[in-house]
Amino acid sequence: MLHICYGDKNHIRIPEEAAFWKRQESEHTVVIREIVPDLEQRYVEQLIEYQGIFNAVEATIVQYFSRLNRTCYMMNAETIDTIVNLIDQTAAKSQAFVEFLTNMVINSTAVQNNPVAPVVINHIIRESKYYIGIANAYITQVAYS
Repeated sequence: MLHICYGDKNHIRIPEEAAFWKRQESEHTVVIREIVPDLEQRYVEQLIEYQGIFNAVEATIVQYFSRLNRTCYMMNAETIDTIVNLIDQTAAKSQAFVEFLTNMVINSTAVQNNPVAPVVINHIIRESKYYIGIANAYITQVAYS
């Protein structure tokens, strides 16, 4: 799938993609807190925790990308393994976020009483699932190449 899109640049493009989606997910935690001002404290705290996680992961990716840039994006087996591991971790964090949001939509009274919140949160869930699909396609492509 990604081979068609990026060809031999997959290993360079996927960290960019991951950084973009971690930034998006971080911003999504803020959006949810803004549209559901009476959200239960436990969900607020978890959203703040996810925001910190996503910001830290994005910073790690950016830092790694800087190192790749200094090597002129030279790829070897070790570099590719590091990228695959990083992408696998980002997908796992997104999956945990999806599960958290799904649970919140089902169990939060504040979300259920806000007609806009489930629509927005379900949209956010779909976006995170989209990233998970990209990440898994990359990991699968590397495993079979």
